Amino acid sequence: MGTDSLMIDRTQKQQKKNIRASMNCLTLLIHDFKIWYKRWKHKRWELPLLIKYIEKIESNFGSGLGSLFVFARWVLCLNIGLSVLWSGLVILPTAVTFSYNKITVDFNFKNLLDGRGAVGQSWLFFGKYQAKVGNDYWLSVAYLFLLLITYFGSLLLIMRSIGEASLPKSASPLQSHNKFSLLLFTSWDHSITNKEASSNMVYGIASIIKDNLYEVKASDAERKRSVKEKRGIYCRRILAWFFTILLVGGGCTLIVFLVIYNVSGLIKEQGDVSLSEDSLVIVYSTPIIFTLINVLVPVCIKQLPKLEDYHSGRTELYITLARVFFLRMANLFCLLISLYTNISSHIEGGGCLGTVIGQEIYKLVVMDTIIHVIFITTFKFLPYYWTKQKSEFDLSSAVLVLVYRQGLVWVGTIACPLMPLAGAISCLVFFITNYHVVRCVCRPPLKRWNQSRNTRFLMGFLLITMAAVILPMSVVIGSQNLIHLGQTSSSNRFCGPFGRGRPTDAYRHFVAQLDSWPGQVLKWLGSDIVTIPLVFIIIAVLSYQGKLLSGEKHYRVLLQAELQQEREDNQQLIKKLQVVGIGM
Repeated sequence: MGTDSLMIDRTQKQQKKNIRASMNCLTLLIHDFKIWYKRWKHKRWELPLLIKYIEKIESNFGSGLGSLFVFARWVLCLNIGLSVLWSGLVILPTAVTFSYNKITVDFNFKNLLDGRGAVGQSWLFFGKYQAKVGNDYWLSVAYLFLLLITYFGSLLLIMRSIGEASLPKSASPLQSHNKFSLLLFTSWDHSITNKEASSNMVYGIASIIKDNLYEVKASDAERKRSVKEKRGIYCRRILAWFFTILLVGGGCTLIVFLVIYNVSGLIKEQGDVSLSEDSLVIVYSTPIIFTLINVLVPVCIKQLPKLEDYHSGRTELYITLARVFFLRMANLFCLLISLYTNISSHIEGGGCLGTVIGQEIYKLVVMDTIIHVIFITTFKFLPYYWTKQKSEFDLSSAVLVLVYRQGLVWVGTIACPLMPLAGAISCLVFFITNYHVVRCVCRPPLKRWNQSRNTRFLMGFLLITMAAVILPMSVVIGSQNLIHLGQTSSSNRFCGPFGRGRPTDAYRHFVAQLDSWPGQVLKWLGSDIVTIPLVFIIIAVLSYQGKLLSGEKHYRVLLQAELQQEREDNQQLIKKLQVVGIGM
């Protein structure tokens, strides 16, 4: 009996340990599902697209450089999503019902680069879209809806990504107190498996520590500068910014001159801006020189910090990036304004304004992609094959190239619905080109970037670009007096899906055609009775969330102060115990 009771007790203990043994099929299935869901909820999902390429970059060059390719993949996915929406709701319905007999010229492969000829007469650009396809499909409403998705949806996704990347880190409050220990013990990038990359990581950490020591000494020296030395530095910095303004202004002036010259040349030769077959100089001079300005002028801008004598390398980097970014945005808006003011006053032969702007931006995206590939392969591969020495990859310049090109895609989408697809192809070319350049002719970086996939710094440039783009695009969508993309040389004829009205009028016309209660509901949802209170409610919610965030930040500061005080009290207690001999 004693042996049997011992066996029974052992069996009962095993059953208690193995809770699955007493479950039937249904409860076991529910139990396994709960365990799987708990693990899945805390597991970070990884997008499989191009993951092998990103892992190779991170293992050989570090996740700091890998963040560029993660960012490029994010922009690629954004453009793929937008191109699917535009293709399904706008492009395909138009392409299926389009009258191809209206194309009067033969197709030429060069028109895929310039958007002219047969391509310009097809459904690629604004002027060939109608308000309705057939009798029932309101293409103008779909066009308006996708414009809102393109700009405000992209803004929402960018803000969401920045928010996810801005989650507080446990060590962030201590960075100002324990710089040396944090750099020494938390700087290693555990994704690195390459020997050369790990060796460069050691040198990079050492250089960062040296840079911190140098910044401390430089800040002390800056405080001890005489008034005369400070005046000299301020004068040199003012001179550097003056040179920056000259470079930016010179580029903008050249762009305006090119637009005026090309428009007058088009009018003189053909009399039709939108569909003419012109000389290579007139067609390609603007995008080529525009791209060369954005490539060569930053080389001069990067030399200006040598004149300004900044004590912090990070400050020097941020100022250089801000100047290059300002150059690209100024050139872009200067191009758009000059295109609108010059083309709208010279349209002949029924050309459509939106089509012409769409063609010019389409050319810019295509030519910028091609020239960037030629430039980076020439200036990276040729020196390597000549000297057999690998160079360090310029991460900041690559980020600005990608962000600037995405700005072109956003601006051009309103006049060319195929632009997101062109942007997706351009992003894929950017990813593949830079991947092979990094793998073949670049060495692992010595500079220590943030060793994680935190792309908040990169997304910040994309957010600023979207903020700069969304205001003029809102003016185009909601106004017909300032900019009207359907404008032609005839005052009684308008092209495009919105006709002579504003883009927002398409929704009002659509609601007016609906019968009974659906039309009344949609009309009520778009009325001032709903929109005005909704705007104020959103502002109130945002204000409330801002107060919550500021309160949490204040609470963290107080908690940090309490922990610091507790630490100092404990140190004083240890000293007192050591004095009386208790802690010896």
